[in-house]
Formats: sequence, structure tokens, C-alpha cells
Amino acid sequence: MREASGQPGPAGERRAGRRLVFGFAAFAAALFLLTRLALLVLRDDALGSDPWAVARALAAGGAYDFLILLWLSVPLALYLVLIPARWFGTRLQRALLWTGIAAASYGLLFVAAAECFFFDEFESRFNFVAVDYLVYPHEVVANIWQSYPTAWILAGLVLPACGVALAIRRVVGAAVLEARRARTALLLSILVACVALTSAVSPAWGNVSSDRALNEVSRNGIYTFFAALRGSQASFEGLYRTLPEREVFQRLSGLLAESSVAPGSFKSGSTLRRIDNAGPERRSNVVVVLEESLGSEFVGALRRGSDRSLTPSLDALASEGTLLTRAYSTGNRTIRAIEATTSGLPPLPGISIVRRPQSQDLFTLPALLRERGYETLFVYGGRTLFDGMGSYLERNGVEHLIEQRDYPPDTFTTAWGVADEAIFERALAEMDGLARAGQPFYALVLSVTNHRPFLFPEGELRRDPALSGRENAVRYADWALGRFMSAARRRSWYDDTLFVLMGDHGARVYGAAEIPLASYEVPILLLGPGVERNRRVDTLASSLDIPPTVLGVLGLDYDSKFFGRDVLRLAPDEGRALMTHNSSIALLEGRRMAVLGLRSTARVYDCDLDRATCSEDGSARTVDSGLVTDAVAYYWGADLLYGSRRLGLERTRAQTARADPPAAAPDRTVAPSG
Repeated sequence: MREASGQPGPAGERRAGRRLVFGFAAFAAALFLLTRLALLVLRDDALGSDPWAVARALAAGGAYDFLILLWLSVPLALYLVLIPARWFGTRLQRALLWTGIAAASYGLLFVAAAECFFFDEFESRFNFVAVDYLVYPHEVVANIWQSYPTAWILAGLVLPACGVALAIRRVVGAAVLEARRARTALLLSILVACVALTSAVSPAWGNVSSDRALNEVSRNGIYTFFAALRGSQASFEGLYRTLPEREVFQRLSGLLAESSVAPGSFKSGSTLRRIDNAGPERRSNVVVVLEESLGSEFVGALRRGSDRSLTPSLDALASEGTLLTRAYSTGNRTIRAIEATTSGLPPLPGISIVRRPQSQDLFTLPALLRERGYETLFVYGGRTLFDGMGSYLERNGVEHLIEQRDYPPDTFTTAWGVADEAIFERALAEMDGLARAGQPFYALVLSVTNHRPFLFPEGELRRDPALSGRENAVRYADWALGRFMSAARRRSWYDDTLFVLMGDHGARVYGAAEIPLASYEVPILLLGPGVERNRRVDTLASSLDIPPTVLGVLGLDYDSKFFGRDVLRLAPDEGRALMTHNSSIALLEGRRMAVLGLRSTARVYDCDLDRATCSEDGSARTVDSGLVTDAVAYYWGADLLYGSRRLGLERTRAQTARADPPAAAPDRTVAPSG
């Protein structure tokens, strides 16, 4: 054999290894380009794109693609160097190499298809959502299987993958006959280029325009996936703007001021302050219902969508309570809503605190109410293992958890759990039991049906063929919610229960804005004792305002660490909303929004809330404006307190004395953590 003699073969054979590697890279490059063009078509405003911006997106995309192509070439080049000489020319080795190339081609085709479906839902390349989803394949794989013709897609990718391998079959045989020295040189050159370009290529290269979705198109999905994987555990400091700690808390004492804060009660280096709520104290039950993916666009009472409302039940209930008309979710994942409505914390970038193992004994609404003698309950239709929801809630004040395994096995179920009507029926049964025990209760109820694959039991409510799958799911979710509230009215505990009915986040992410406001608008409706009927509140609100607003309605005095405020007692121009999208974090105040990004970047936008659009303020002075400093204070302050474990539930003698009845046994008490 030529390799054994150390003599290279003819020129074609000497170049065969390079031809094989370059041939596979050419296929990947073509696939990346076709994917990028497909994503351009999938954009909501595909026809309105600026041609020069599209050209810049394609150019920037080429840089990302080239880097990924180099890394994808490493395994193949390494194989050609490491295979034993005695395998050269054998049929088994050629079959293995051919099969490996076919499998790699299939994998790239699968990633391309997955990117198109992901982009259609989130108008984004793979990001934190994709990283999070891979941690829980049970729900995600089942959801994909039920939502798309997955079997046909998987089968359809086999033919082009085999075609790629067949197209370079001759090179496969010749590549192993190339001199080892040439193959080694090829591997080393690729590795050197990988190291050099990985440090040189910047995520900022993808910012080719003010159009967020077009910027996403310019990037490479494999690149953004690994960037998100690294960033999910990254620390705030070093990535985002910061301030001296003393300045942060001085700023926060002003930002968190409201009429119910006792003068001079702010504790230095903390958000701890005294809240004295006016009016009688009520030991009413509290029921918070998080409606999956219920964006304001579907709610007729908010007039965000078409004249036809998909939520007649919620619209009717709006006349019985107080509706927040300018409310925003803190993120586009359900765990962000759980995080906000329990802990009242800003959405820290990276992994939600719900998923972080150190999130225990925090200052949360259920923990605080449990200190006051409340029974606490979480009712869900899926597995509480998903996204760490169950573990987080159990460690932060919730005693009783209901999940998918607690329902009869014949209950209608999708990838995400049992249908909403079953969830609400079980919630009613659980609350009946808690009411009979004579103690007030807090219940967090999370629905699941308004989520792909948009399947539900067609019993009392039939699917409308004139509506899309999502619209039918919204209609069913609203019907199930109305049915739940009608049944609750017949309970003895109804008149002494505060209900908070709200969307956890919007239906899908779309739009050109860096923070797509329309995707974050959610309805929040409060009903019950202490709540005005038929009232509309236009004050800006965030889902993290729920805990202090609930406690304000209850008239409870307490020592607070919440970053939210009682929206019902704010002046119309005092509201704020905090939200995160991918690696960007934002503060919306009035009609202006500050967005903090990686590498300590900051931008300020002027927003039209009625149209849910924002345009960047180009004046240089706004980049260092007070709004940016406020945003830094919120997020950096929350990160400082969370990281130093200064967000624990501190039980005071005053709280203990006011508890009626007295606090329960030690196993019912959340221990302080500082």
C-alpha cells in the first residue's frame, strides 16, 4: 500500500482528503444558505425588507456559516488522520465512512428543518428556549410529534442525505489513500482556523439592521445555540452594564417608592421596606390562574385583535372586576410567569430562577401567605418536573402539588398534560377540601391546552373549522375558564376569594423590534372582595407586580422585598414593565424603553404602545439617560441580592403577632435565608 511505503499516490489521490472534506463543507454551506433564504420568506414582513439590509444579513451570515463549517469539518478530518493504516482500502472502512457522512448529512438536514419550525414560532434562531427544551425531551418530543407530520419529515430527509453521500462516494474511496502527512496538515490548518475565527467572530456581527427578525436571519442556528448554552450559566457582571452597589440601592429606593411604603423604612443595601396598606385586613383566599399563551391580541375586552373576540367568558368577567389594560409578561416562557407572580423579581438573563438550584426559601407570595396561616396549592396538568416548577414551588412556600399523575389515566392528554377542563375540575375539588379545613388558601393554577399541538376534547365545545388550530385552542381555553368560574360561584368560599386571571405570556414571538412588545402584552383581571367592579386601569404593569398588588387588595401590612409594586395604588404615569427576550433585558416606562444587551450595550427606544412598535432614539445623550441607569439598577440590583442570598423570607415578630391563627408547626415554616 502507498501509505506503508510513505509514497503519495497520483495528484488526484493526494488531494482526495481535501476534496472529501471540502465536498461535505460545500453541501453544508449550500444548506445554510437555503435555510437562511427560507427564514427570510417565513418572516412576517418578508416583502417589506430593505434590500441592502438583506444583503448585509446574507454577508454576515456567510461569516457565521464559515466558522461553523470549519468546526463541522474537524471530525471528518480527524477521522482521516486517526484510522489505522491496515484499514486503508477495506470495504468495511469505506462503508463506515460513507455511513458517517450520510448520518452527518441527515443531522444537518434535520437541524435545518427544525430551525424553520422554530423560527415560525419564535422568529428567532435557536436561543435559550431551544436550550431549555432539550433538557426535557419527554414533553418536547411528544409536542413535536403531535404538532407536525414528524414521521413524514424524518423519512423525507433520508433520500437527500443518502444522495449527498452517494455524490461523493468516489472521493470516499480515494481519501484514505492520501498520504498521512497531507491529511494531518489539513486537520491542523482547520484547527488553527477554528481557534482564530472563534475568537474573532462576534455575535454583534448579526446586528445588520434595526429589524430584530432580520438580525436573527443573518445568524447561524448552530452558532446561536452554543452561544445560548454558554450564556445560560454566565454571570451578569462582565456581560451587562453595572453600577456601584451603593448607587444601585439608592436608585432602587426611589424606583420602588409608593404610597404604601412607610417613610424611612428602606433598609440599606436591600429592597427591604415596610408596606403599610390602608384599609381593613382581609384573610381572603387567593387564586391565581395562569392561562397558557393567552396574549392580549385574543381578548375582546382589550380590543387588541379583530372585532371578533375569542374570549367571551373573560370579556364577560371583565365587567365584574378590575382589568389591567397595559400589562406585560416578563418573558415568553411559562416559568418566567411563575417566577414573576411568586417572587416579584425582574427576569434575570440566562436561566430563570425557577430552574436554579439555589432558589430556595426566597421571599415569595406563597411563602409569605403560608407564614400567615394560609394553605398553599399548585394545580397543573403536566409533569411538575418540567422546567423545575415543582421543585421551585415546594422550596418556596407551596405545600400541595397536583400534577399529571394525579389525574385518572383515561383523562384527555396532550404532550403538555391533561386538558384544561380536567385541571379546573381538580382545582375546584382541591380548593373545596382546603376550605373545609377552615383555613384560607392560596392556589396557583396553570393551564396547558392553549399550546401546540392545540388539541382538546371536543365534548361540550366543538372545533370551529373556520378558525386556526391556535384560535380554536384559545376559544376552548376561554370556555374552560368560564366553566371554572361558573362552578366556583356555587362554592361557599367564592365570595371570600380574590381571583387573578391572567395570561402567562403571549402566543408567539413576532415583529422587528428588539423587544417585540406585542408578544408580551397579556390580560390581567382581578375579581373578588376589595376589587372595584367594571374598572379599567391603564397604568403600565408587569407580571412581577402581582404579589404586591394581591397583598394590597388583602390589606396586609408586611415587610417587602418584592421588586414589583401595587399597581392599583399607582398614579397612571408611575407604572413600569420589565421583560427579557433572548439575551436582551428591558425596562419600559411611559413611552420609552431602555434595553440592556451583551457587552454592556444599551439602547433607548420611543414606543407607540397602541401599535406595539418601538423606534430607536438616535440622540447620543439618551444612551446614558436616567432610564438606562434605572434599568441597570433593577437588573443588577436583583442579581446582586439573589447571588448573595439576600432575598430570603425574614419572619419578623410583628408578622408572627399578626398571624391569625398563629403560625403553624415548624415543618410548615419557611426558614429564613438572610
